[in-house]
Amino acid sequence: MKSLITIIFAFTFLQNFAQGYGQDGYQEKRYREAVEDLKNNELERAVMGFYFVNSYRTNELGVIALKKSDSILPFAQHNIRKKIIGKWILSESGSNWGFKKENDSIVKKLLVIEYDKFSFYDLNLKTNEMTLTKSEKSLFTKNRDMRGLLFDFVFSDKTLWSFHYNEKTKTLKQIMTGEDSENGRSEMVCGNPEFIYTKIE
Repeated sequence: MKSLITIIFAFTFLQNFAQGYGQDGYQEKRYREAVEDLKNNELERAVMGFYFVNSYRTNELGVIALKKSDSILPFAQHNIRKKIIGKWILSESGSNWGFKKENDSIVKKLLVIEYDKFSFYDLNLKTNEMTLTKSEKSLFTKNRDMRGLLFDFVFSDKTLWSFHYNEKTKTLKQIMTGEDSENGRSEMVCGNPEFIYTKIE
C-alpha cells in the first residue's frame, strides 16, 4: 500500500512539474522565487534557483541570474562551513542499502570540523586520548554536480563529500557524492557511503 501511495504521489508531482515547466512565464516565476530565497537569506536555495534560471534558458534573464548565482556562491559556501563546525561522534554508517549503528566500544570515531579543515580521530572514552587518523583541508570542488552546484568538499584523495546538518536531530550526515578530476567529476547516485554523526560540542 505504501509503495502504491508513493507511486501516485510521484506521478502527480511529475505531472504538475511538467505542466508548469514549459509554460510561458516559468523562467520569470523561478527567478522571482530565487529573489525571495535571497531576501530570506536562504543562500543555498538562491544559488540553486538562479543557476536553474540560467540553465533553463540562456536569454538576458538567464545571464543576469547566472551572475547573481556566481556572486552569492562564496557566501553560501561560507554558510555551509559555519553550519558544520563542531565536534562530532560517529553513530551510524552505511548507504541507501542500509545502516548499522556503531559498536559499543571504548574507542569512538570523532570528527572535528573547523572552518578551514576536517580532522578525523580515534577517541578513547576512558582516557580522553585523541589519535589523529586523517586531516583534510576544507576545500570546495570547482566541478559542478548534475544540478550545477558547487557545494561538495574535495578531499586529498579526490573523493567528493557533501555535509548536511539537521538542526532538529542535531546530527550531521557525510555522503560521498563522487570523485574529482582535471576533466570534471564523477557522480554517485546509488550506494553512496554515508556517515551519521552526533554533535558533542
